[in-house]
Amino acid sequence: MSTKVYKYDEIPWHVPPTDIAALDLDSRAADDEPGRKFLAQGDGGFYAQVVRIPPNFDAPVHSHSHAEVFMVLEGGCRFNGQELRPFDQAVIEAGEPYGFTSGPDGLQFLVIRQGVATFASAD
Repeated sequence: MSTKVYKYDEIPWHVPPTDIAALDLDSRAADDEPGRKFLAQGDGGFYAQVVRIPPNFDAPVHSHSHAEVFMVLEGGCRFNGQELRPFDQAVIEAGEPYGFTSGPDGLQFLVIRQGVATFASAD
């Protein structure tokens, strides 16, 4: 496999689906809406995306089928009761429930996994 380069500014923001099977790559998120930029999608065994969340958005407690690294890039959030700021990160095991609320400036974070993860609500 050869090296793959992703140019962040050339990747559009997509409307984030709850189920990856429902992903519509032709959909575009407005500047003030939640969105995702899909980066590596299996390259070298990694799946990466940048997620944009508006201010004061409450992401309900949920889990995913793959472990992940969650790193704040911009803004901040309250993650499982702890304040996270730029470059703070959490490592979450597969199936471990978590939730977060974005701060007043919104939130952008990087997610890296080693598989396509399914979403499961904790409710």
